[in-house]
Amino acid sequence: MVPHKKPAPDIFEYALEHLQLPPENCLGFEDTNNGLLSATQTGLKTVVTVNAYTRSQDFSKATLVVSDFGEPNAPFKVLAGDAGSSKYFDIELATALCNR
Repeated sequence: MVPHKKPAPDIFEYALEHLQLPPENCLGFEDTNNGLLSATQTGLKTVVTVNAYTRSQDFSKATLVVSDFGEPNAPFKVLAGDAGSSKYFDIELATALCNR
């Protein structure tokens, strides 16, 4: 679909163009540094969920880094960034992150 793979921003630019949305109204969700670089080059605030393979990668450009998306009875662990009082990812947290 796009000429260059991540960390190039092509895939996010393609999605935003086809959805006719500006990056400031959207969030990127990634689990690797290459994905984070791709999303942030597009201007997306990005939420990263880590895994055993990516936990030690550099996610310093992420808006929020969490262990997982959590659930009401199984909260996520915030590894970097500010989730406010949220314990799991929901539309309220997404809205708050977009509005920062």
